[in-house]
Amino acid sequence: MKYKETIAIVNDSDVTLGSLENNNIKSLNAWELNWEEMTNSHDYIILGGHMGAYDTDKYEYLLSENKWLSKAVDSGTKILGICLGSQLVADSLDGEAYLSDEIEFGFKKLNFVRKEEIFSDFQESEVFTWHRDTFKIPSKAKLIAETDFPQIYKIKNTVCIQFHPEVTVELFDKWYDSEVSKKELKNYDVELTRNKLINYENSMNQKVNSLFKKWKET
Repeated sequence: MKYKETIAIVNDSDVTLGSLENNNIKSLNAWELNWEEMTNSHDYIILGGHMGAYDTDKYEYLLSENKWLSKAVDSGTKILGICLGSQLVADSLDGEAYLSDEIEFGFKKLNFVRKEEIFSDFQESEVFTWHRDTFKIPSKAKLIAETDFPQIYKIKNTVCIQFHPEVTVELFDKWYDSEVSKKELKNYDVELTRNKLINYENSMNQKVNSLFKKWKET
């Protein structure tokens, strides 16, 4: 079967494909795009970022991305949103992305409220989370899994994930290497989480690439 080309939309230069990088995925920077040229002849991965979906004054390209996502989801374009990507999708429809009262950080077990074969590899394992923002899912979306926060939802041909299945130790170190990150995680056991990531990295790599394959085949 011949699949459509996959394009990854990079919203933050420090948040890249990670473990997904060896899948012939083309990466494009959101701030450089002509969104009118983005058609449903491709599949899309919307990557994360340190900003919020609502930070449109500082990151004006999010306005264009929001408008494009609303039309793309409605038209049935195949989209995979990760972290900020899931928040952007929610915000582009009738959901809402907003700053949470707390940070979710570390490895968490998912509570599945409905079964989807595409996520079968994640049903018995912990996933890596790191986010300040959360969201209310769109009214027509189906919630698939949650922790204390919504983690996976689906609407039409769009699948959204709050956690980071693509994370690597290299990416983690890059994200943590800032005063903002160190300040917000001062009360968390970062070393313990990093050590778990080292131990889980190969398994996580297999799971996210299996997820990508299933997503392309659906």
